[in-house]
Amino acid sequence: MFDFLKKKITDFTDKLKEKLQEKKPETQEIPLEKVPEKPAQKPIEKKKAETKTQKITEKKEKKKKEKKSEAKEEIALETETPEEISEEVVEPEQEEIIETEETSDAEEFDTAGEKKEAEEKIKEVRGEEKRELKAKVGFFKKITGFIGGKIKISENETKEFFEEFELSLLESDVEQETAEAIVKELKERIVGKEISSKENVSEFLKQEVRESLKTVMETQKIELLKMKQKPIKILFIGPNGAGKTTSIAKIAKYFLNNKKTVIIAAGDTFRAAAIEQLQEHADKLGVKLVKHNYGADPAAVGFDAVKMAEAKGIDVVLIDSAGRQDTNKNLLEEMKKIERVVKPDLKLYVGEAYTGQALLEQVEEFDKAINLDGFVLTKIDTDTKGGTAISLLHKFKKPILFVGTGQRYEDLLEFKPEFIIDRIL
Repeated sequence: MFDFLKKKITDFTDKLKEKLQEKKPETQEIPLEKVPEKPAQKPIEKKKAETKTQKITEKKEKKKKEKKSEAKEEIALETETPEEISEEVVEPEQEEIIETEETSDAEEFDTAGEKKEAEEKIKEVRGEEKRELKAKVGFFKKITGFIGGKIKISENETKEFFEEFELSLLESDVEQETAEAIVKELKERIVGKEISSKENVSEFLKQEVRESLKTVMETQKIELLKMKQKPIKILFIGPNGAGKTTSIAKIAKYFLNNKKTVIIAAGDTFRAAAIEQLQEHADKLGVKLVKHNYGADPAAVGFDAVKMAEAKGIDVVLIDSAGRQDTNKNLLEEMKKIERVVKPDLKLYVGEAYTGQALLEQVEEFDKAINLDGFVLTKIDTDTKGGTAISLLHKFKKPILFVGTGQRYEDLLEFKPEFIIDRIL
């Protein structure tokens, strides 16, 4: 079941996974040997600058001593008091220290050339120290980024894969507009998104495909067992051979299992043996069958079944109708008459799940004629592709109520989108 679509989606996710894993994370690990180092000559130049600085200090000390000596000589000559000597000696020294702190380290050089050279060396040394610190900070930032490294999914690298994916959906019986909608939804979910380098990329992609399919397949819900009408009148229509009569019997069993009473109307008065076939199912299930002769008005059969249900307090009326193609105008008009007379609460189209685009075309014509409420898909266990159900839900925005998975009465499942999604992912 759905093997073809499953393979296509698996191929898409695997290829995209490989492509993304080939891409390096945006923050890459930098090998330790690549850590920026200072050029070999810089420590030598720094040493030279330090030598210059030492010379500056020595000259300062020498000048201080000379000034102290001069100050003492003046004091001796003028025979001043110790307090005065102290004041005169200390003040010049303090001024010199303050001045030295406020001026450049190169101020004590003998020539302007020496001063300029020293200033340049000092700036160069300080610049190298800043660059060295910046390189180390950058290195650690990159190492941190690599530990939590992420891959960003870009549109360019996924464009080819999305084109292939859309073709795969079309090959799986997904209608074109639906295929485009799935691809668009998936693009919006993953393009521009960052994935941790530690994440399971395959699981990430499958989860995003799952959510995209759920969004595209989303429709209104019809909960049969919560409907308040009594009786609930359900009209079944569809082409010959689609399994309509068998589906009616299965749905009758479904209601019986849920403690509801049921009556069936044999509205197919056109096909030979259709009434006998339905009678056999009614007998097996133990429910009442309302029938007329072949060639009778099917609207009258449905009307009588509804009146009997109302009189006996029966919960559900299931109305069969003749199989018809969307091109048979007379049978389409007959179907419209049944709708006008019976006024069904639900009009369900019964079709084979594997018929692909042909089913969508038939549904479109029936929907225009009587405004369908939902679908029953039969023989879904034989559908290897799986795209028809997805297209049906997206195109008409009406629910699939049941899917048939075999010939037994129990081979009927209430439909949920997960029924398909779980089988293709």
